[in-house]
Amino acid sequence: MLGFLLVHLRALPQTLEDIDSINFAMGVESFDVASHQPHPPGYPVFIAMARLSTAAIGAVAPGWDRDARAAAGLAIWSVIAGALAAFVLFELWIAIGFTPTIAGLSALLAVTSPLFWITASRPLTDTVGLVAALVVQTWILRGFRAFRAQPSAAPREWVLGAAAAGFIIGLRSQTLWLTAPLLVWAVVALASRAAWRDAGIMIFAAAAGSLLWAVPLVWDAGGVGAYLDALGSQGSQDFTGIEMLATSPTWRLFQRSLHLTFAAPWQAAALANAVLVLALAGLVRLIRHDRRAVALLAVAFVPYLVFHLLFHEVVTIRYALPIIVPVAGLAVTGLAWLGTRAAVAGTAVAAIASLVVVQPRLQAYANGGAPVFRAFQQMQRELPLQPERPLLRMHHQVWWGVRRATDWYRGSWDVGPQPGPGTPEFAREWLGLVRHWSGGDPRRAWLLVDLTRSDVALFDRRSRSLGGRFELAPEVRELVGGARLDSLGWWKIDRPGWMLGRGWSVTPEAAGVTNADSVTPDRQPAEGFILRRSEPMRMLIGGRLLRGATNALVTVTLDGQPLAEWTVVRDPNWFVQWIDLPNGVPAGSNPYASLAVTVRSAVPGQAAPLVGLEQFDVAPLGEALYAFTDGWWEPEEDPRRGVSWRWSSDRSTLFVQEPSSDLRLTLSGESPLKNFDRAPIVVVRAGDVELGRFNPSADFTQTIDVPRQAIVTAGGRLTIETDLSFVPRERGANQDPRRLGLRFYRVEIDRR
Repeated sequence: MLGFLLVHLRALPQTLEDIDSINFAMGVESFDVASHQPHPPGYPVFIAMARLSTAAIGAVAPGWDRDARAAAGLAIWSVIAGALAAFVLFELWIAIGFTPTIAGLSALLAVTSPLFWITASRPLTDTVGLVAALVVQTWILRGFRAFRAQPSAAPREWVLGAAAAGFIIGLRSQTLWLTAPLLVWAVVALASRAAWRDAGIMIFAAAAGSLLWAVPLVWDAGGVGAYLDALGSQGSQDFTGIEMLATSPTWRLFQRSLHLTFAAPWQAAALANAVLVLALAGLVRLIRHDRRAVALLAVAFVPYLVFHLLFHEVVTIRYALPIIVPVAGLAVTGLAWLGTRAAVAGTAVAAIASLVVVQPRLQAYANGGAPVFRAFQQMQRELPLQPERPLLRMHHQVWWGVRRATDWYRGSWDVGPQPGPGTPEFAREWLGLVRHWSGGDPRRAWLLVDLTRSDVALFDRRSRSLGGRFELAPEVRELVGGARLDSLGWWKIDRPGWMLGRGWSVTPEAAGVTNADSVTPDRQPAEGFILRRSEPMRMLIGGRLLRGATNALVTVTLDGQPLAEWTVVRDPNWFVQWIDLPNGVPAGSNPYASLAVTVRSAVPGQAAPLVGLEQFDVAPLGEALYAFTDGWWEPEEDPRRGVSWRWSSDRSTLFVQEPSSDLRLTLSGESPLKNFDRAPIVVVRAGDVELGRFNPSADFTQTIDVPRQAIVTAGGRLTIETDLSFVPRERGANQDPRRLGLRFYRVEIDRR
């Protein structure tokens, strides 16, 4: 117990995390169930406890910031409950009928299980509620012994258990499913003996325990009607957008639910398989030798299991925490079939294996903090350095994940109304920023992005910088699954030199939106916005002919005036066009000139071909301007991982416009050993001059200096060559006929 306490006190979280923890923390500061402070049904008992602990932490550690104080004030009760759990579980198993040795081993296996170990440090009610429910279960089970001795009266333990069961619903509502079935069994036992008075006393005790918190809660909420309205609102949210068996009874979801309930809490597949096989053996042993224990376990835990499988979003793995208790007890029982020594040795091995799995994850969880809060904390630190408060905007996926965090930081940030489903800017949030700057507001914008999105590429790369990338470590994510948002990025964007609106395909995401909205440039002009500047500039437009029976004629206008026109042929189907603006962008009534790119058939009267506009840039002469030309394939991405890339061939060329200074080439890519048996030789040349050579044998990032004179002498051609390449179709992997060299996640050229 002491070791558990010390380890978990060192791992107190430094930030809030799941939306529920934010609701609890806001309830500690200002209790208002109607405003989800905390969310209904209200948890007034837990809030009262958390107010005491938060105040105590504030007194003991006055230097802690609001986030750390709130998180620790909530989590300390999980730590305390977790430390007491071994003792409580021991008493529970004794009450069920286990020997002291088996009871102690069952308790040890449960508290060292990965899910229990990490949940005991979280600023939530799961651990506290479970341990409180186990105490009630133990009292009721002890009462059955007294009842057998005097079957006409309710044992004292039953009356206390009934009152406590009602009271702890105000601590965590799900405790009802762990305590009520045993209470009902006890009441039925009294009724079967015609002990109506004692049965009534138990019912009254349970009601009294509930009323202790329910009456003040309803009074504070503004009455029964107001409270029921808040409860109904929470209920509708719980059933909206949630995948649960009650609303989606599919075999696939049932299988997944069983895995997340029984196997995932143990994390390591070998450990989970061993524990579950032993638990099945233990169940068989109890059925053969102690059916009373099986009945008690079934009444104590099966109702919660059914409720969990039907009505919980099982990906929120912490909801499976109570199921660890019977699984651990049955597993030790299965081991005991081989003898007490085998049970001791097997439990010790399983406990050590669990700690080896979970302890590094617990420390990573404590040290890392929740991604959402790390992002806001970093923005908070940088805010005083800004000459003017930036505009804060976010992707809709992020908004649904951080909207409660924005309430927590409401004093610093006002994110304003966010586009909802069905609005023109839903999933097209970059258009709001385009409107912001094109409308004349020069303020910097901070954009919180879903890492699967790539629409920041629609803004001038010179104006944007990545403020941070915040992700929950994958191994931690597996144990705290179900968090509304566990990864996001923060981009700082100054008023850009150019922006793109609808109609472009500079990333696969942008191409998908363009096609989904039917705004391809053969149907309506692709939109661009160029900041007005009088200095000489150069523009790049690149893309490829995707479909059509004829060649394509591409026309570009600026503020309605013709700027350029060219033909795109079918072989090669890609193009790169450079457009000089010797007088810059003419003055006008707004800060940005309107660019329009239109595609029509080169043959009059024929349908316009489909052209994807994949490259764009514009900058003053002398800036680093470059284009992907020969040997590069179209951009691709994996939205699930939030990564994008281009494949090179065996020889791929970047065309670089004559710069005014030396440059630096940055190449990042995937390990070639995923496709080849050895590391390739990669050579970068400017014409015939070798600038760099490397042999990547893992994921790589390579920077290579590019002298200005070398680019001038090479006529702007920079080549990347690899001595290994392959054609997927020839390997039988798929029907892809392309010759592929290296998968590049990043290819950038900037001033040195």
